[in-house]
Amino acid sequence: QASCLPAFLLNPATGSHVIDACAAPGNKTSHLAAILKNKGQIFAFDVDTKRLATMNTMLMRAGVIGFQLAQQDFLTVDPRDPKYSKVTYILLDPSCSGSGNVWGSILPTWSCLWARAPQVMAALPAGMVNRLPREEAAPSAERLQALAGFQRKVLSHALGFPALQRLVYSTCSLHREENEDVVHAVLQEWGSAFRLVNAFPSWPCRGLAAFPSAECCLRASPADTLTHGFFVAVLERCGEGAAAPSSLPAAAAENPPQCEGMAPGTAPKKRKRKKQRVK
Repeated sequence: QASCLPAFLLNPATGSHVIDACAAPGNKTSHLAAILKNKGQIFAFDVDTKRLATMNTMLMRAGVIGFQLAQQDFLTVDPRDPKYSKVTYILLDPSCSGSGNVWGSILPTWSCLWARAPQVMAALPAGMVNRLPREEAAPSAERLQALAGFQRKVLSHALGFPALQRLVYSTCSLHREENEDVVHAVLQEWGSAFRLVNAFPSWPCRGLAAFPSAECCLRASPADTLTHGFFVAVLERCGEGAAAPSSLPAAAAENPPQCEGMAPGTAPKKRKRKKQRVK
């Protein structure tokens, strides 16, 4: 599941205070609790009462402690509230077009195998064939523009928490407007305060070339990673108090992060190799 990437890449230190900004139904919240080893504090927000109730039940069944649920629009949360003065990690998975989910939940089992072995179709029962997922209509330009506007606003708001060290922004969208364009716009808005981290360098799918450091972002797709479509960007605060690169998960920091310290909108500098003279 590509949706496991956000909590994995956020990788909050045990005992940390973490915000799950758009939390329901709670799968990422429970994943965060496991990474925290059930120590620290998770503040989880969502506007949907029923989804929050379901989330509370799920977290209790999983034995999660140290969490606070709030039926509240994250945009109305005051970053300067003393309650959140120790929040150093934020997971932000806002509302999106959901275009990465158009193939349905059975994709990894059937559809990808199907694409690689068309003869499988003939072996499936007729009822199963009729239930296979079908591609949905793409969202309109107006819909994408509205979603991207909200996403930029909520991402910029999240970066305003004063103790924040690392933030993960993710969507289940395939559209550049909701992904690279949102990250780029907000990085430009914040200047040199935050940087993109090149997490998980071995991940095969990178961000679209929308701006020079977009390759630091991750993408997932049915064709390339046998998962739902997904997008992840890891942002860290620059300068004093910034999270150390070594605090990333070992598997996600296996190579030196190329994008760290890169100012938004600047291309990475190529190092000149010194020519060795043959004696």
